[in-house]
Amino acid sequence: MGCAMVVEPNEARTERSYAVEVADGSYRWYLVAAKRSRRSHRISELTTVVLSAAIPLAALLVPNWPQIPAILGSLLVVIAGCRAVFQWQENYLRFSQAREAVEEQRRLYRVGAHPYDDPALRDVELVKAVTRIEGDEMQRWAQIAQERAEPGRSLPN
Repeated sequence: MGCAMVVEPNEARTERSYAVEVADGSYRWYLVAAKRSRRSHRISELTTVVLSAAIPLAALLVPNWPQIPAILGSLLVVIAGCRAVFQWQENYLRFSQAREAVEEQRRLYRVGAHPYDDPALRDVELVKAVTRIEGDEMQRWAQIAQERAEPGRSLPN
């Protein structure tokens, strides 16, 4: 019989479970955040279209109540402001991109492809890859915040 290295199954399983747990947790977070951002963007877009159409219609149907088109116009401005502040479409795209990057690493890990082909290092590599993806996403947030804070810079369209 050859000399075999003894690895405690629970220890290896715990590390592997932690690495997969990190990747799965990150994937789920980005999935939920992307869906929420997409839904918010779609609702704001649809509401903008409806309010835009309702303003001239209200002015035509109830000409004696100029407050109605004014209120509708004010709501339209509020929604436009929320879209600029919360950037739901941009968030959806960034979160989806990060989610897919995490999914790519999860797939490579599952099949044992490079850089997950070394059983001794694959869990460490998975955690490092997911952490790097999350860090890159955070850097994009920091860059956006810095750009917004620059004097004389207006909010994005």
